[in-house]
Amino acid sequence: MTGLQPFRGQVVRQDSAHDVVSPAYDALSVTQRQQFRADHPLSYLHVTRSAEDEPDAATIDNATLVARGRAALERLLERELFVSHGAPAFYAYRLVDGAHAQCGLVCEVPSDYYRSVAKPHESTRAERADLLATHFLTVKAASSPIACAVRDDGSLERELHAVTHTEPVLDITGDDGLQQTVWRINDVEAEHRIMDRLRGEPLFIIDGHHRSAANQRLDSQGVSLPVLTTVFPEQSLHLVGFHRLLTLDDDVDQADILLAIQRRFRVETVSDVATVAPGQVAIVLGGERHLVHFDERPVEGGASILLGSLDPVVLEREVLESIVGRFGSYQTAYTPDIEPFAIIEAEAIAHDQIPIFVPPVAIEDMMAVAEGDVIMPAKSTYFTPKVRSGVFLRMFDELDDAWSV
Repeated sequence: MTGLQPFRGQVVRQDSAHDVVSPAYDALSVTQRQQFRADHPLSYLHVTRSAEDEPDAATIDNATLVARGRAALERLLERELFVSHGAPAFYAYRLVDGAHAQCGLVCEVPSDYYRSVAKPHESTRAERADLLATHFLTVKAASSPIACAVRDDGSLERELHAVTHTEPVLDITGDDGLQQTVWRINDVEAEHRIMDRLRGEPLFIIDGHHRSAANQRLDSQGVSLPVLTTVFPEQSLHLVGFHRLLTLDDDVDQADILLAIQRRFRVETVSDVATVAPGQVAIVLGGERHLVHFDERPVEGGASILLGSLDPVVLEREVLESIVGRFGSYQTAYTPDIEPFAIIEAEAIAHDQIPIFVPPVAIEDMMAVAEGDVIMPAKSTYFTPKVRSGVFLRMFDELDDAWSV
């Protein structure tokens, strides 16, 4: 097995970036994604499209969906909107969102080595991983790096910071205010130091669990594709809560759910909620806001014990499954904590949804769970800002017959 490898792809052209680079997929609703695609015909969002965004969402199959994605990519390639910057190289990729900045290393990871060092922490859905595997096989490209965190004593952060004093190959600011800057690492000695520094280090997946699962699924079938990855020093990352939006059956009385929660947990009715602290969630039931205080949980004794103490896990197991589930079926949507609670609450109520506000998981807890090979529920963590599709492009059809797809 080898370690991290230089990126063998292309970067979007400076003069095309505004048209091509996509917004964060899961920060947009279906309606917002549809509108964005209509307004941006060259956006990479056309390549990574989902069935729910299509006009024939109820009937479209995976083969048709990914074929449309491949056709969209071919339109971008025909216009030569991506450019190579010479031989394969590592790149520094900085995202600045307001006062927060994070800089990561863009590279590719051989699938066998990736399997040995990648540490997931969230569950995945088989059907989603299957779709993405089909996407890779048909589109024959990757543009959405799997984002990983690595433990850092400051050395990686210093190496990346030094690169940012050189001339960038891309520097764009989107309509959402996110600045993205890319530098090619031309210092061979720095490249070797980075490779040595990261060799054998666990890569904690922070975004891209389904893409990771798709890659590993293909690898198990004999299709070994390099994994496009951005590695961030842990101290540079920003976690926020990932809130739940519940849709209940029409005949469910919210007062009954509240009473059942009150029998199990200490519940405090409050006039307003602007934030939630660890050990509690906020829920809007019956037109009132309530803080649900979880019992103090043990955190010593291994990853499984720690897992059971985390707020998204307690919420999933002991509130949603054990209490809400008793009253009938429910559907869960998710929204990250990137807007004020009042806005999220108003939009949820307008769509007959019950908002549940969840505090973020600490990154050290996420890493401990991942190293212990235990898994949180899906959508337990949200890192922001997210790496974007359409900045980097790694074509897979250049590989030899053993790797071609």
